[in-house]
Amino acid sequence: MSAALSEGLFADRNADRDADRNYRPLRGACGLHLMRCECRAGADERPRDEEHQAFSVTLVERGTLSYRTRAGRALLGAGWLMLGNPGEGYVCSHEQGDGLGDDCVVLSLSERALDDAFSALGLAGSSLRFGRAALPPSPRVSALLGSLGVDGGEGFALEEAALRVIGIVRGALDDGAAPAALPRQDERALAAAHCIERRAGEPLTLDDVAAAVGLSTFHLMRIFKRSIGVTPHQYLMRIRLLRSIALLRDTAQPVTSVAYEAGWSDLSNFTRTFQRDVGCTPGEYRRGDRKLLKGARSIRTAG
Repeated sequence: MSAALSEGLFADRNADRDADRNYRPLRGACGLHLMRCECRAGADERPRDEEHQAFSVTLVERGTLSYRTRAGRALLGAGWLMLGNPGEGYVCSHEQGDGLGDDCVVLSLSERALDDAFSALGLAGSSLRFGRAALPPSPRVSALLGSLGVDGGEGFALEEAALRVIGIVRGALDDGAAPAALPRQDERALAAAHCIERRAGEPLTLDDVAAAVGLSTFHLMRIFKRSIGVTPHQYLMRIRLLRSIALLRDTAQPVTSVAYEAGWSDLSNFTRTFQRDVGCTPGEYRRGDRKLLKGARSIRTAG
C-alpha cells in the first residue's frame, strides 16, 4: 500500500492541519489497511472539522484527546478506541493533553470488508455503522493492534486480527457495556480515571481513588460506570494489562518483573487475569501465540 493511498484514507480536508500529522502505512490487504498516525497538534491548536474516509477502529497508544462525532463525544486516553464511519464528520482536539499530541494505530475497513466480517461472525444483515463514538480500553484489542503495529514485526495475519477486533468491538457495542454515546463525561469520573492511570503501578484501593476526587466510594462507582463505561476496578485492571502488554512487547523483562511493574503483587493473579482478558498467557503473547486470535476465522478481502 502506498503512502499516498494510506494518507488518502484518513486525510484531513484541511491541508494545513496535515502538517501536524504523520501517517505511516504498516500493512494492507484488499479492503483492509493498518497504519500508524502520529499527531503533534498542541493543546492550543484550533480544532477543525474532518471526515472519516472509511470504517475505522483506532487505538490510542499515547496522549489524551477529545473526540466528537454525531454518535457522541469522549475524552480519550491511552487504550481507548475511537470508532469512525465513512462520510461521518468528526473533530479532534488536545486542550486537555500534554502538548505533545497523540500516537494511534488505525485499522480501516472498506464497506465490503466490514460486511464480510459481519457475515463471518454470523451477523449478516447488521447495520454497517458504529453507533458510538468510542469504547473504553480493551486489553485484547490493544494486544492485537499493538502487535500488528510493531514496525518490521510479522505479528498476526491482518485479516484474522481484523476479524477478531471487529468481533470484540461489536460485542461491546451490543452488550451495553458502554454508554450509548458518551454524551457527557462527568469531570469527577474523568479525574478518577486519570488518578487510576497515574497510580496503576501502586497498591491502589477504591477508597484511595474516591478520596483523591472528593467523592464517596458508592457515588464514585455510580458516576464512573455511567461516564467511562466500566467500573473503577475494571478500569484499573485494564490499565495494568495495557502496561503489561507494552512491556511484554517492547522489552525483554522477565514476566515476573513485568507483573510487578504493571501493578500486580501476585504473579498467579496476573497470569490468570491476563489469560482471561487477553486470551493467552503472558509468555504466549510474547511469543506471538495464535491463541490470541481464538474465535477468528477469516475475512474475504475482495475489495
